[in-house]
Amino acid sequence: MKIRSILLSISGFLLLGVLSAHAQNRAGNSSVTLSVVSPGQQISPDEIIRRFTQRESELRERWKEYIYRQETKLQVLGPADTVSGEFYQLSEFVLNDAGTRMERIIKAPQPTLDRAGLVMTSEDRNALINLQPFALTAEELPKYNLKYIGKEKVDELNTYVFEVTPKVLSDPRELDRARKQKVEGNFFQGRVWVDDQDFQIVKTAGKTVPEFKQRFPKFETYRENIDGRYWFPTYTYGDDELVFDKGFGVHVRLVVRYKDYRRFQGDVRILDNNADDPDASKGTGKPAKPAEKEPEKKTKPPQS
Repeated sequence: MKIRSILLSISGFLLLGVLSAHAQNRAGNSSVTLSVVSPGQQISPDEIIRRFTQRESELRERWKEYIYRQETKLQVLGPADTVSGEFYQLSEFVLNDAGTRMERIIKAPQPTLDRAGLVMTSEDRNALINLQPFALTAEELPKYNLKYIGKEKVDELNTYVFEVTPKVLSDPRELDRARKQKVEGNFFQGRVWVDDQDFQIVKTAGKTVPEFKQRFPKFETYRENIDGRYWFPTYTYGDDELVFDKGFGVHVRLVVRYKDYRRFQGDVRILDNNADDPDASKGTGKPAKPAEKEPEKKTKPPQS
């Protein structure tokens, strides 16, 4: 059995909403126009959906201006949570002027997932790193049904909560077609939390679907304000028991940290993969200095 049953869900969707942003300073700091709701102003769920999905589309391009590091750890746990197998990788991601994603692997010890009866293939590794991160953009919206749940406090943020369900799950013909084509894990199902002032997704929780022979872990992704302007993911956590056919179960734990965000402009120069210089892939552009103080508003991931 290949580890793809686990990793396809992680690669496509653990970065759920990575392209979204949140303005900490609401005027003059971004080319994106933000709409603020006055206290007491009523707004319909349909209008909230329209606004936050449009923000996801608009801010997709802003995300391309940043390079960052991604530290991924996937563990298979045995009795008493002993680690029976692990995949670990630390990489730096950039996008060149043509919009092509480039990766520099900084650290990648030999995986030990085979000890747990799983095999990491080159295709699995590519899926983990390179699949397009999920974003509930205006373009993706027609593929989903959204249900307004209500308002909820997330740390110091006031948010709107929506249940997100892909339409394919309620269409027997499309679901059967996906089963025959062995297309699994292409959609997100769960909840999103949207800031009630700037209409940005600040937290997501759920899993990827549909599931046929494969199983996908549940996860939560948290975002923080970067450079006083944009909300990017900084932490993803998942701990789930995946039960396959014939009762075969795998307990997996996933921790992904996104860090060292730096704004990047200009051409990209990638050095040899063996280079250990943290700044080796900055290129000729001038990344902005990361914010030194704690942002005004943030979501707080659970301690692990």
